[in-house]
Amino acid sequence: MEYRIKAQTRGNERPEALRNAGKLPGVVYNRHENYKVVVDLKEFNKVFLSAGIHHVITLEFEGGKKVDTLVRQVNLDKRRRRPEHVDFYALSDEPVQMWVPVKVVGTAQGVREGGVLQLVNSDIQVRVSPKAIPEFIEVDVSHLRIGDSIHADEVSLPPGVKLAMNPRDTIVAIVPPEDAEKLAAEAAEAPTEVEVIKKGKAEEEK
Repeated sequence: MEYRIKAQTRGNERPEALRNAGKLPGVVYNRHENYKVVVDLKEFNKVFLSAGIHHVITLEFEGGKKVDTLVRQVNLDKRRRRPEHVDFYALSDEPVQMWVPVKVVGTAQGVREGGVLQLVNSDIQVRVSPKAIPEFIEVDVSHLRIGDSIHADEVSLPPGVKLAMNPRDTIVAIVPPEDAEKLAAEAAEAPTEVEVIKKGKAEEEK
């Protein structure tokens, strides 16, 4: 699926004035360029709800210019709970470091035995060409028993996709029911915070 947003370059307009007009100020950047843009807030919210940080969003400018990007950061107005600034990373032919969603496939033997599947990391960080970004990465759990787990370096990645996270990070595990209940209770007691972008910027962008 393609995701597109109409965009305009901007000058020195006051960001607050743009926001009051229903616009969202932002920047487009990579190693070689950095410029200010503005997009419609409602259009951005609609597209970002589906695309998130995992899918390419094409910015369409007047005159026919199109820039393929990934959303790298969204700053929230904490009081109004709405985006107030967005960073778009402009893709080129260079590989990009990004997070790709995990898709669990199969029914674990350990689940049939009464265990509980814990998706420890719902995304896997990889380095990949923009033209080969996978929609998701499948992780087959059918062989797992209670107490078993799958680490990042044990996941089968698509051709051209390289792992870019700690290889020993756990992706999925099958835990005894009592452990699952304890983890759920701890999660319920932990303070929650609205989080728009949960992953930091990639190393190639620093």
